[in-house]
Amino acid sequence: MTVGLVAATAAGRRHARILADAWPHARLVESTGVADALRTAWTECGAVVAFLATGAVVRILAPLLGDKRTDPAVVVVDEAARHAVALLGGHAGGANTLAGEVAALLDARPVVTTATDAVGLPGLDALGWPVEGAVAAVSRAILDGEPVRLLADATWPLPALPPNVLIETIANDAATPTDAATSEIPATPVDPAVPSPPAGADGAAGSGVAGRHRAHGADPDGADPDGADPDGADPDGADPDGGTSDGGTSDGGTSDGGTSDGGTSDGGTSDGGTSDGGTSDGGTSDGGTSDGGTSDGGTSDGGTSDGGTSDGGTSDGGTSDGGTSDVGTSDGGWRLLVTDRIVPLDERTAVLRPPSLVAGIGSSRGVAAAEVSALLHRALADAGLAPASLRCLASVDLKADEEGILATARALGVPLETRPAAELAAVDVPHPSEVVRAVVGTPSVAEAAALAGGGTLLVPKTASAMATVAVARHAPRGRLAVVGLGPGAPDLRTPRAVAELRRAAVVVGLDQYVDQVRDLLRPGTRVLASGLGAEEERARAAVAEATVGQAVALVGSGDAGVYAMASPALEYADGRIDVVGVPGVTAGLAAAALLGAPIGHDHVYLSLSDLHTPWEVIERRVAAAAEADLVALLYNPRSRARDWQLGAVLKTFAAHRPPATPVGVVRNASRDGEQVHLATVATLDPAVVDMYSVVVVGSSQTRVVAGRMVTPRGYRWQR
Repeated sequence: MTVGLVAATAAGRRHARILADAWPHARLVESTGVADALRTAWTECGAVVAFLATGAVVRILAPLLGDKRTDPAVVVVDEAARHAVALLGGHAGGANTLAGEVAALLDARPVVTTATDAVGLPGLDALGWPVEGAVAAVSRAILDGEPVRLLADATWPLPALPPNVLIETIANDAATPTDAATSEIPATPVDPAVPSPPAGADGAAGSGVAGRHRAHGADPDGADPDGADPDGADPDGADPDGGTSDGGTSDGGTSDGGTSDGGTSDGGTSDGGTSDGGTSDGGTSDGGTSDGGTSDGGTSDGGTSDGGTSDGGTSDGGTSDGGTSDVGTSDGGWRLLVTDRIVPLDERTAVLRPPSLVAGIGSSRGVAAAEVSALLHRALADAGLAPASLRCLASVDLKADEEGILATARALGVPLETRPAAELAAVDVPHPSEVVRAVVGTPSVAEAAALAGGGTLLVPKTASAMATVAVARHAPRGRLAVVGLGPGAPDLRTPRAVAELRRAAVVVGLDQYVDQVRDLLRPGTRVLASGLGAEEERARAAVAEATVGQAVALVGSGDAGVYAMASPALEYADGRIDVVGVPGVTAGLAAAALLGAPIGHDHVYLSLSDLHTPWEVIERRVAAAAEADLVALLYNPRSRARDWQLGAVLKTFAAHRPPATPVGVVRNASRDGEQVHLATVATLDPAVVDMYSVVVVGSSQTRVVAGRMVTPRGYRWQR
C-alpha cells in the first residue's frame, strides 16, 4: 500500500521526509497547490498522511468521501509534529494503526478517537473477519455496558471482550452445533434462484506459499487430458531471559527453585439434474441423460442412471442445510452472532463471519468464472451458508492455473489452495470416481479438496456442465502466541509483543511477568498467572486453552524461546492449534549493548544452572567454548546455592585466553538498579555476580576501547 505524504510548509516537508526515508512504500505528493496534492494523494494512494490543519483537510476531502470500506486512511499531523490524528478510516482503512506508526517515527502522540480504541476494546470491524448487521448499534451497546449475548457455533480465537458480553452458548463441534446454539441462530429462508452476492470482492487473494495461489497467478503445468472432467480436478527456564532458577532472579524473575518462563449432510440439491451430453464429472457423458443428476463417472453407463444418488445433482433426495436451524428468534436484546450460516438480521443483531468454510472446486479446462461462481453461490445458498465465511477455494495442483477458478477466488477475496493428487486420493469421500482417478490421479477433487485437513462435508459434490463444487466446514483452530517481553524496560518491548497481548483472550505466565504487562491487556482478558515451579502447568494450560479455540498469549521474559517457556509449550502443542513466536530482546543482548560491542564476532550462550543439565555436561560445554575462543554469555552464573561454579568456569576460560581478557558483568539490564562492571578473566570477583546478572567473557581478541568492550569483526581495515 502506497502512503501519500502531503505538506504545505518547510517544517511539514521535513517531517514528511522522515516518513519517506523510513517507509519504502511512501512518497511525497506534490502539485501546483496543496489542495491538488491532497486530492491526488487521495485518488492514487491507499493511505494519506497530511501535514496540514485538520480543518483544511476536512474541507478539501469532504467532496471526495465515499465509503469507509474503500476510502483511503487519512492521518493528519500538526506543524510541530506533536500529534498524529487518525482522521478517516480508523478501523476499516487502518488509520488508527497508521497514526501509531507515524507517531512512533516522529516522536509524536497518536490521537485515536474511535470509541472502542479509546477504552481499550476491540472494534467489531477490526477483528479481521467480515461483519454484518447492526455493527454500530451493537458496538455502542458493548461500550455502554449493556448486556450483549454472544452466540457462536464454535469457540473461535477472538480477543478479550468485556464482562457485559455474555458468552452463553458455545459448541466446540463446529460441524454440529448444540441445540441451544442452533436455536439461537435461526436460518433465513433463501431463494435458491438468487445466488448470494460475492463477499469481499476487492480483498486480497491469497499468499504466495507453495500450494497457495494468488488469483492472478498461473502455473504452466496442469493441462487436462482430452475429456477430463470438472472434478479432475529451558526447560531450565532459569535465565535472565526465561525466568528463574536456583536462588536468585534472572531477568526479573526469581530464585532457586525451578524453571521459570523467562452432518455430514445427506444431500445437497443441485439445480442441474441432468447431463445433456456435455462434460460431466469424470469425463464426457456419452449421450445419455442421468435420472438423478449429473453422473459422477464421466462416461455414463447406459444412458440413464437408476435413480440413485448422482455426484452432481440431488443426493439422497435431501438438501444440505449447513447445520442451520429454523427455530429460535431474537428475544429483543442485543446479540453478537459468530456463525457461517445465513441468519435473519435486525436492528439489535450483528454477525461475525468466521473463516470456517472451504469450497472444493473441480473443473474442465477453460471453465468460465461465471459458471464456477454461479455454481458455488447456489451451493452455498441452498445450504444456508454465508459466502463471507469462505476461508479459501481448494482444488488439485492441476488446477493451480485455471483462470476461471482463480477469477472466482479473486472476486471472493480468498486464496486458491491446491494439493497434490496423491494427497487428495488419501481423503475418504462419499462419491469417489474411478474415471476421475484414471484422469487426474485422485478419485475426487471437489469433495476431497474441501475435506482435506479435517473438515466435515456440508455440501456434497454438485455439478454444472464444466464445474463441480463441494463445501466443508472446518473446526476453529486456536492460537497460541509465545511472547517474549524483553529484558524489562517497556521501550525494549516489541510492538508485535504488544499487539499479541492485545489480541489475546487468555494470558498465561509467571506472576511477576504478567504484572509487567497488565496495563496492556484488554478489559475482560482472562489471566492465568502462577509462581515459580509451575512451569509445566503453565505450558499445559496455555496449550489446553488454545486447543479449545482460544486466543492465548504465553509470556516470558527476554525472548521466550531462550531458556524459557517456548520449548516446554511446543512440546505439548500438536497440529490442532496455530503457534506464533514473538521474539524479544534478550538479557544477553541488552547486557552486550550496555557493555559496548562484545559479541561482534562468534559467541555462545551458556547456562551455568545445573537444575536440568548435569554439571559434567556444563563443564564440557564451557571447555569447548573456551578452546574455540568464543565470546561466552553466561546465564544463571551464580546463586546462593551455587557459589563455586562461576569461579571454576573463569579458571577454564583463563587457561585458554590472556589474563587481561575483558569480562563484563551487567546486573538488572534495562531495569531499576542497573549496574555495569568491567574486569578481566584474571581479576573478576565472583562475589559481585548474582542471578540478576549476565556475565560476558571476551575472546582472546576482545579489548576495551574507551571503557567499552569490543570484539573485532575481523574486517580487513581493522587488521
